[in-house]
Amino acid sequence: MNLASEMRRLARAVTAVALLIAGACTASRQPSIAITHVSVIDVVSGTTRADNTVIITGNRIIYAGPAGSANVPGDARVLDGRAKFLIPGLWDMHVHAFVWVFSDFAGPLMLANGVTGARDMGYFIDTTLRWKRDIAAGRESEPRLVVGVRIDGPVGRAKFVSDVANEMDAVRAVDTLARKKDGSVRADFLSTDAFIPRAAFFGLARESRKLRTSFAGRVPFSVSVVEASDSGQRSVEQEDDLMRACTSREGGFRLRLADTTKRRTGDDPLQLRSQSRAILMSYDPNQCSHVLGTLARNHTWVTPTLVAYQPYARSFDSATRHPEWSKYVPGIVKAGWQHKALAVPKPDSAVVQSSFSFARTGALHTAGVALLAGTDAPRAFIYPGFSLHDELALLVRSGLTPLDALRTATYNPAAYLGSLDSLGTIGPGKIADLVLLDADPLKDIHNTTRISAVIANGRVFDSAARAALLNHVVTALKRD
Repeated sequence: MNLASEMRRLARAVTAVALLIAGACTASRQPSIAITHVSVIDVVSGTTRADNTVIITGNRIIYAGPAGSANVPGDARVLDGRAKFLIPGLWDMHVHAFVWVFSDFAGPLMLANGVTGARDMGYFIDTTLRWKRDIAAGRESEPRLVVGVRIDGPVGRAKFVSDVANEMDAVRAVDTLARKKDGSVRADFLSTDAFIPRAAFFGLARESRKLRTSFAGRVPFSVSVVEASDSGQRSVEQEDDLMRACTSREGGFRLRLADTTKRRTGDDPLQLRSQSRAILMSYDPNQCSHVLGTLARNHTWVTPTLVAYQPYARSFDSATRHPEWSKYVPGIVKAGWQHKALAVPKPDSAVVQSSFSFARTGALHTAGVALLAGTDAPRAFIYPGFSLHDELALLVRSGLTPLDALRTATYNPAAYLGSLDSLGTIGPGKIADLVLLDADPLKDIHNTTRISAVIANGRVFDSAARAALLNHVVTALKRD
């Protein structure tokens, strides 16, 4: 099938999925919702409040407390919470999922998996902002979105990324991208990428502080992690920058990556395979302590995106462990994923895994660096919604407790976004973004996948509605 016919087929599929979501939302609108006799998990204290009832009116929680004291409205839709556990809605804090053919399917896949919020790190900014407006206006039922506009160096990678070559370019980019002509905010933050030149990065940082606009993303190869943190970068995305920063050879590693004349676009773009062994051998504990201390002192957040390294480490490769998920991916995307997988040799997968995926994540947490759960969906073999649960499991594998991992997708995103007054915990006045589970995630983090129902902005997606979302995506993506 050629690209034109694929796009026409996907357009028809989009209509089917949109109608399904609209029907599910209409059917689930009730004057009130009551989740009765449920165990509510407090992600702040780590305690579980047994035999509670949570009452929702509109999109807000109006009561969360002992079931015996609850005044459940007579016309409320009641969800039986006995032997179940209630957690705040999950966030994926690093996606590029609302792009091209994936944009119309990412939301349903996320909601079906309990992901009620996402931070989009930027690609097709106009498309993503349209999704955000439609969601906010209630025209679409999707995860709530925080949207970044992307800035990179002059590497000619994509028309939808703002290219900056020098300090003045960066200043103009911040002025243009942070605000529209009428003074309104264009996006929620600026998203930095790997090839921003050194002078341009510091110009971007100064102008962002001047306009009180936050910036977050990859640490450009032209600056160190410490320099980025000291300059006010809000979060550091993905762990390979941090791994290089914890060595005695950081400058040399970065210099080779910054050389765009030798850049590899297919076979090992991050040079993980070629650099991993050298990084492991040149680890410097004193340097690493300095880096982690700087991040903690500056309140710089880190989003490890451990699942993003799976093509380099077979032991947590979703393509191997979850082949059934491939049915949720458009064929044209799946073909690209397979091409990338074949292009990445894995002779050093164990070295890459130990070097990039786990060795420093636990140390970050111990050092007091706040972590965010993110996946980098839809990078190769990373599935919107599904892969966030893999990320939580990998965080536990790296040394976090199930509670700590759960916080990275609930409380921590709300704290990062300055939204603890409405998100991140369960209590009166909070937005009703919730996930009802059939088992306790504090005992086993894998229990976040045992979803009974999702409540997104006060709308109930029970097991039947969630299954219908997934089934319609599958049907829509079948080839004619």
